[in-house]
Amino acid sequence: MFKLQLPQDILNIENYSSLSTFQKSEYSNNLLTRILELNPTGVTISQVDNALKLGHSTIWHHLENLAGRAICLKIERGDTAEYSFNKVMNTLSDCHIQDKYYLYDFDTVENILGRFVRIQLKQENSSGNLAALSGVIVSAEYFGDFVNSLIQIRDIHSNRDKDREFFGEIINQSKIKEDHLNADKE
Repeated sequence: MFKLQLPQDILNIENYSSLSTFQKSEYSNNLLTRILELNPTGVTISQVDNALKLGHSTIWHHLENLAGRAICLKIERGDTAEYSFNKVMNTLSDCHIQDKYYLYDFDTVENILGRFVRIQLKQENSSGNLAALSGVIVSAEYFGDFVNSLIQIRDIHSNRDKDREFFGEIINQSKIKEDHLNADKE
């Protein structure tokens, strides 16, 4: 097992304990993100717990949160999960989509499995900064297939006909089945 690389400015237990619950959460997320960056081959919860003594469930909670926002990649190997950092290679700001409440943020990222396109849903937090709420990574190799699937979803399932809406009233299930059968025949 390799030695975990840690940032130099880790708070001691007394200073950490004096933080508010919100500050502890923010500190833990930032600390774990930095640890992931410093350890490109990935980390496990046990490795981080042995080094920091924050507690298994606290570390698990924060790493799961980072994985759910596509900040890191989670790979399960039996009963052990390994987390590795999604390093941003390019920010695709010309592809970002801003709506009334959210920003859909696009980046190319790289991790131990290769290159991916990352899509994150971001919203302004209480500090006025954009924060990722959720995210997904799609292999660069299959991104074209992903886009084609989105186009197919748009064309088949979303408001193509005036009598059918993707959101809103209950969809006529027999009409959908009929449309799918007709689409399969073409």
